[in-house]
Amino acid sequence: MKPPIQDSRSVRFTIADRQVAWFGLLAVGLTWTTWLPLVAENAGWGGAGTSPYLHLVGGLGPALAATIMTATYDGRCGLRVLWRRIISGPGRYVVVAIVAPAAAYFVAIAVAAGFGVPVALHLTGASEEFSALPVVLYWIANLVFYGFGEEIGWRGFALPRLQRHRSALAASMWMALLWGFWHIPLFFFSAGLGTMPLIGLFGWAASLVTGSVICTWLFNSTSGSVAVVALFHASLDIFIGSPTGGDLVANVMGASVVIAALMIPRRYGRENLSGSPKITSTDADDPAAR
Repeated sequence: MKPPIQDSRSVRFTIADRQVAWFGLLAVGLTWTTWLPLVAENAGWGGAGTSPYLHLVGGLGPALAATIMTATYDGRCGLRVLWRRIISGPGRYVVVAIVAPAAAYFVAIAVAAGFGVPVALHLTGASEEFSALPVVLYWIANLVFYGFGEEIGWRGFALPRLQRHRSALAASMWMALLWGFWHIPLFFFSAGLGTMPLIGLFGWAASLVTGSVICTWLFNSTSGSVAVVALFHASLDIFIGSPTGGDLVANVMGASVVIAALMIPRRYGRENLSGSPKITSTDADDPAAR
């Protein structure tokens, strides 16, 4: 009896998932190693004086892992594809990526003011964690280390592979799981996550899932622009982290993200989460992977 013929596409999908798994392990390893001194200091295992900027540096873990894995699996051609996605994006979506979080922020400010919560608008865009940095420098650092540092990996490397044999919605759920796991050390040294109550933990998890859906929509709608997703990621981080109106502003912004994420599958369907086909290609010389 002849062995059953394997579908070459299913083999490709299996390989793609393995590539994501190895990427995830490398991204987690690079980031957690960088963050370990901060965890140790906060737990009292080491001396004081560890630079808080290690938090920023650790954000580059996914980008470095994506670069290494892309060179390994797709070679120079894959690196060129990735680079084009990092530096390009449709102008209208660049505007959406920046303006949408800003609009959600000012709506949240209005809600806070309506409930009588003191609002400090002069702190818009400021950072409590990196208060020594000038505001504009903090914005640039956030974009470089958290925006591009994360999204080159999450959406630039992992998402196209995850979408090859599953719907964009399912790929977003898997992406959110990896994204959340990567954040675990922050619960041991970051003031925001470390002091979060149980109900807040559920809200944080929901924000990763819904944020993942929105990032997938942006990525697929822009023919795979990492630049647009990175701008959205950084802009949302900056506005939602602004110490202007307490937890209410962050909660209202979080609710806005949830509402937007729930509308996307209803509007575009689960398969692509976009009016355009989902992006699965990572190597311009491999049209079968598109």
